[in-house]
Amino acid sequence: MNNAIQNIYDSIALCGFSVNTLKLIDNYITDIQNGTENFPRFTLAEHAGFCTAGTPLIGASIVAGYARASVEASFNASGREGNV
Repeated sequence: MNNAIQNIYDSIALCGFSVNTLKLIDNYITDIQNGTENFPRFTLAEHAGFCTAGTPLIGASIVAGYARASVEASFNASGREGNV
């Protein structure tokens, strides 16, 4: 996970969707669309298509990524890893 995503996830965990958190997300979206950041888990071709999908989809993907990471962390913390 890159630093920008980690900073966003940390901000959501500590502050929820505060003005500061939303600004971090917005800045990251801009960086993705400008080509200065890559969204994790996508190939270059997938990333190019992702960028053309628009701001709402990119933002939703960031939030969904946080939700997934949060669920995985709580699942693993409960000692149930591997018992799906």
